[in-house]
Amino acid sequence: MSSLSSDRPLVDPKDDLFGHAPFGKSLADSIHTSTCHDGLVLSLYGPWGSGKSTVLSFILHYLKQLRESDQPLIVRFNPWWFSGQERLIRAFLDQLQAILPDKGEKFRKVGELLGEFTAGIGGLLDLTGITGSAGGPVGEMLSKLSKTNPKDLPGLKDQITKLLREADKRILVIVDDIDRLTPDETRQLFTVIKGVADFPNMIYLLAFDRKVAAKAISQSGMPGDRYLEKIIQVPFEIPPVDRTTLQKALFQRLDEILGDTQNGLFDPSYWTNVYYDGLDTLFNVPRDVVRFINTLSVTYPSVRGEVNPVDFIALEALRVFTPTLYDTIRSNIELFAGHGSSEESRKNRDSILKAPIKELPPRFLPKTLELLQRLFPKLQNMTYGADSLSEWRKALRVCSPDLSELYFRFSVPSGFLRRSEVMRVLQLATSLTALRQTFIDAAHQKRPDGLSKARVLLERLTDHVENDIPQEHLPVFMDVLLDVGDQLLIESDKQGAFDPGNDVRIRRLIYHLVKRITSVDRLHVLKTAIEAGSALYIQSSFLYRLIKEAEKESPEQRLMELTDLKIMTQLWIDKVRSQESRLLHNEELPYLLHCWRTWGNADEVRAWCEEATSSTEGLLAFLKQFITFSTSSTRGDWAVKKRMRLSPKAVEVFLDIPTVVSRVNALKIAREIPAAAAEYVDRFLKEVEMVKEGKDPDSPWADD
Repeated sequence: MSSLSSDRPLVDPKDDLFGHAPFGKSLADSIHTSTCHDGLVLSLYGPWGSGKSTVLSFILHYLKQLRESDQPLIVRFNPWWFSGQERLIRAFLDQLQAILPDKGEKFRKVGELLGEFTAGIGGLLDLTGITGSAGGPVGEMLSKLSKTNPKDLPGLKDQITKLLREADKRILVIVDDIDRLTPDETRQLFTVIKGVADFPNMIYLLAFDRKVAAKAISQSGMPGDRYLEKIIQVPFEIPPVDRTTLQKALFQRLDEILGDTQNGLFDPSYWTNVYYDGLDTLFNVPRDVVRFINTLSVTYPSVRGEVNPVDFIALEALRVFTPTLYDTIRSNIELFAGHGSSEESRKNRDSILKAPIKELPPRFLPKTLELLQRLFPKLQNMTYGADSLSEWRKALRVCSPDLSELYFRFSVPSGFLRRSEVMRVLQLATSLTALRQTFIDAAHQKRPDGLSKARVLLERLTDHVENDIPQEHLPVFMDVLLDVGDQLLIESDKQGAFDPGNDVRIRRLIYHLVKRITSVDRLHVLKTAIEAGSALYIQSSFLYRLIKEAEKESPEQRLMELTDLKIMTQLWIDKVRSQESRLLHNEELPYLLHCWRTWGNADEVRAWCEEATSSTEGLLAFLKQFITFSTSSTRGDWAVKKRMRLSPKAVEVFLDIPTVVSRVNALKIAREIPAAAAEYVDRFLKEVEMVKEGKDPDSPWADD
């Protein structure tokens, strides 16, 4: 069976998911074995979406399995296709007239008489069977017909009755979708049926919602239920589909859609909680299942593997059955995703939820609220830490701020890092060269939001480092990150003061990799990676944090001992010495010099700095690496001021400031300062003067 199906009724009982087939067969047997040769009106009552049309189709299926001589003649009439009372009446009688002559010679005359009968009866019957006032619509029709040759309707009916009795062939007239008509059309249809229901050998099988039809009839001033009792001789209520059968059908269709969901994304325990904490109450009749499955069949394939299937099913259920609530979540997702809420955001969320929650049917209310708490944990009365974000992102949950928007797009946006890509990167550990190139390529790929793919890749890998990288592949990831890590430090990836930056993301990743390596092997693996790597900044900043940890933490909590880290820092200094020719142009030069000076010989560092700045180009390049920026704003001013800084205090650790000032002034006099360097050179000289005057260049008001 296709996962996408129309809302048309099923035809073949072998496709039955809701247990309608046995009931349909029972009704078919009753129709076949009925000994009544007078006109008979049966009804099939059931609410909207309960499967009435499917039961009718199954009845026809089973009747067609009989010998041809035992099969009744079938006339199907759908009043929903017609509008207007007179047209509805004529269409019904025309349908009988059109079909019966084709069923044999003995019905040809019946068809002719029905044509005359239709011409005489059309539009003249009202709900009570009385013509009505002369000024009304029926009276107007009577006036028109009185100007033509009147029909002997009783005589025509007697002739039709005689022919039908002689034909001795059962005729089954099936009328569906009565409850889709307007109240006026509903009343008029029952008037027609009442007028022709006593034709012999004719069985009328009417399918409709009893409450809807009774209400429509009652609008004419008559008690609807009592009127139906006069017309319907044998009523049947469609058996309600029990919840077990409804669930079985839903789960079977979900399996067809999600059957190839990647391992690890579907959590049976989580699904059970989500289903019984909200979804179960949303599915009450077969049509609910069909509508929902049709929706999911269209929306899920394009995001398969990039969203948590349970969360996506739940959100799509809210979209189908509680659209206002869904729209509220979609338009305010920042109030629902994430791990924490301020008091103000909680108040905002409670405020925007009031209206959609009020719209929910009472039976939906408690479970829907529980469902929201499952989908968005921060709605619970519990505290979740930042570590939860990594867990939710790894599971592709909608509560992850990094992924929540994807649930409402129904497609993967350009630049989005697919889960399949992350899993491929994890598998590349068998090839150091391929893994290295993957990181470099990611650094050069920009997303529409301006971030690099490298930033997202680092975040997503952190979610998998604990369990999804095999032990034997840990050294490969360390080798690559300590080699190309500096190439992943992209300024545009740091979004504001609260963004930790890619350097922190890389260090966290390396830390968890080292943590998984046995204490016996850590020194060897880290030494090998530093010896082979070129990322001086990532190497030094990682070692610096390991040293701080070792100085503060107890031995059992340290990742490495200080003695081992001493070996590592000396190894790093050797690496710096091997890259002296490139060191001057490293954007992290001040930090590297600080580490070299702290872990090594201060005189050696100063000597290198003096040698590197002996030329004009070297001096200007050195000063450029010490540029920083600070921001400030004044009270009542929305604008934020950004100013360049070049602190003499930072430079004097490595060079003699008076000597530098003298050289720079000489270059200015000789007009040998390139235009690109003029601004930061002037800034350096200005801050030197501030210090001389006793001002603090670090003060936000230093330039005032």
